[in-house]
Amino acid sequence: MDSTRLAQIRKDFYLATRQRVEAIVGRESSQLASYRQKYERELSRLKCAAVPKRPLMNRIKEAGIVLVGDFHAQKQSARGLLRLLRKVPGNFILCVECLTDEDQIYIDQFLQGRLSEKDFLSRVQWKKKWSFPWENYRPLFKWAQQNKIQVFGINASSTVKSLTERDKYSAQVIKSIRSRFKKSQIFIQYGDLHLASMHLPKQIRKVLPRENLCTVFQSPEVIYFRIMEERKELQTDVVRLSEDQWALNVLPPWVKWQDYLLYLESGYDKRIKRADHDLTDSVAHSVQLLADSFGIKVDTGSLSVYSSVDESFFDRVEELPLVIKKRVLESAKEGNSFYIPELQIAYLSRLSLNHVSKVAAQYIYFKQQGFLKTISDPRKDFLKLIWLEMVTYLCSKVANPKRKSDTLQDIRSALQKEQFDDRGKEALSLALNQKLIELQFISTRKVKLLRQARALIFNQKSFAMASQILGGIMGEKFYFALNKKHLRLPRDKKIVFKDLQSPYFAESYYEALELIESWPSAFKSKFDKL
Repeated sequence: MDSTRLAQIRKDFYLATRQRVEAIVGRESSQLASYRQKYERELSRLKCAAVPKRPLMNRIKEAGIVLVGDFHAQKQSARGLLRLLRKVPGNFILCVECLTDEDQIYIDQFLQGRLSEKDFLSRVQWKKKWSFPWENYRPLFKWAQQNKIQVFGINASSTVKSLTERDKYSAQVIKSIRSRFKKSQIFIQYGDLHLASMHLPKQIRKVLPRENLCTVFQSPEVIYFRIMEERKELQTDVVRLSEDQWALNVLPPWVKWQDYLLYLESGYDKRIKRADHDLTDSVAHSVQLLADSFGIKVDTGSLSVYSSVDESFFDRVEELPLVIKKRVLESAKEGNSFYIPELQIAYLSRLSLNHVSKVAAQYIYFKQQGFLKTISDPRKDFLKLIWLEMVTYLCSKVANPKRKSDTLQDIRSALQKEQFDDRGKEALSLALNQKLIELQFISTRKVKLLRQARALIFNQKSFAMASQILGGIMGEKFYFALNKKHLRLPRDKKIVFKDLQSPYFAESYYEALELIESWPSAFKSKFDKL
């Protein structure tokens, strides 16, 4: 992939996505536009220096107050803050923009276990007053609850309209909290725009002039694009802007805004008036990004996407042969999204970026004539499913280059520590076994197949889950090869989009392994990040 051309494709996609957001929510008010302009102007003037994680963590440990940015519609923002908090020793408290100081009695009751989650959300009027998905913030609050971390709401009520007045109000609340907790470190989660030095930090310094303040932006667009133009975005997760200002560079701008667009199109926020949304448009948007990135032409005119509420989807499924119909219904029940080549339709179980990318990837694979038949038996067609998951992961990685898959080290570690998460021991064992078979083939040119009797013990769901793990590992290597120009698209598209219907697919799969394993892994563990 030509990096200069790819950078422009991504910028164009980002701008187009922002325009689609604007078409739904309307143009920014003059107040917000001015507020954003000050934020972007400041960031554009700061010098960027890519640094390891340690200097950032050292600076955070020195600070009395740490402000961390939040992109409200993006759950990765809350996760980014949570990763920081888990690394911080000692006594600290957390202040959040998503709740007001008037909500404090309910926050305390919820964290103390005296108020259920449902009642808490009702009492604070979450949907009415904040509107962004609770699911984005839930892990942060549950972690605080489990670790007995005090949380304070610091936002002003909805009657305070001015952004500057909101900053002033929050600063006063923070001052009050500091007077009660003189020795505690204070972490503040607030919208990224508020973190410009002339916004919330200025107001905090006015009321707490001696406070040691540190600001951590989360993936600001201005900084990310500057790093991307230097072709350093993959290896840069932390950026030093000044002694007191830092940025996490972990989420591409077009991903942030596409997530926001999908959030708006989901209808979650009832205050947003919107026309009926066609899911096909969301998937077609992603198909175009991927096709442009690969340098291939993909017609989206025949793309048709259904959701779980479309009763006509299940009418169409009745047209399928019994075995395929059973597999399709099982996948839908499990909450998967997928493309059905036999019907030339897609099923989108959730309007999320990962699900949209998956359907877009499988549609492109279909259009490249490599994926023409549904894989109905994950056990029998394990290798085909791994390759399909590889293409799916590769496409999602092109859409979001900061995404990371499991590694062989991660699988071994999870099995040794018996940390199986929602994938289960069986799927991880299958993935490790298949990976060892592949490594053995490279050294001996012989395939030691999983014994049939043992294979029958494992259920189909475990094979499907294992194929996702292995497809992710392989997809990372393909992305590395494309990025380093070991592979070039569209020239090498036959290598990527293998014919899954070929009677010699298994032989083709194993023959490709030597080339694939010659490409290094970009990282040792997916957990090696903030």
